[in-house]
Amino acid sequence: MPIIVLATVLIQGFCLYHCSQSGKAQHWFYILLLLPGVGSAAYFFVEILPELASTRRGRKVAVDISTVLDPDRAYRERKAEVEMTGTPAAKAALAEECAVKGMFDDAAALYRSAISGHYADDPNLLLGFAKVLIEKGDFAECQQALDHLKAKNPGFASQDGHLIYARALEGQGKTQEAIAEYDAVSGYFAGFEAKVRYALFAQKVGNVAKAKELMNGVVNAYKQLPRHAQDLNRDWYNVAKRNLEG
Repeated sequence: MPIIVLATVLIQGFCLYHCSQSGKAQHWFYILLLLPGVGSAAYFFVEILPELASTRRGRKVAVDISTVLDPDRAYRERKAEVEMTGTPAAKAALAEECAVKGMFDDAAALYRSAISGHYADDPNLLLGFAKVLIEKGDFAECQQALDHLKAKNPGFASQDGHLIYARALEGQGKTQEAIAEYDAVSGYFAGFEAKVRYALFAQKVGNVAKAKELMNGVVNAYKQLPRHAQDLNRDWYNVAKRNLEG
């Protein structure tokens, strides 16, 4: 019981401090003082949460909270949209949600259904399809989808698509072709994913010197980044760091 009381007091104190610093309406002081628990909850949802939602990190927090409370909400909504409209855009949105949930067979089926008729050559649908296929491990079909995309849309450029193409070649054992594509995409890809994947592939095929060169480059570059950029690149930096230490 004392822990609950202490938590209530701390939350109330935080809300009062936030209220005083942000210049909120004076009636909030009375609500927070007279109704510590309910008042703090009301203040959070009415004042603090909308503020959080206006920032990128805040929006992510809000989405994460929503996902925890109702993890299937987005899936239900997108499935309902497909049932109601059946448009390629709706199918692609549902396929993306299926992929997030690890339902790659369902996602692939949705993309196959969407990529037809007037949309048979749509570059965004073909790229989405390739993203699902690479996660499924269907490397040959993934390459075919991206080759079709390039043939029908020669002006379309995507760093993600280029990296997926390199991975598809790797998955098929096309070592020299994969090296050429990894070398090309890692030269311009924003972030560290391409360089780290290239390093892991180089390590796998026995080119340890190249792997170390790439991973050392990632680690050194990461240390020079501003804090917000480090947050965005931390996962791939950690992969490089672990492999160098191992």
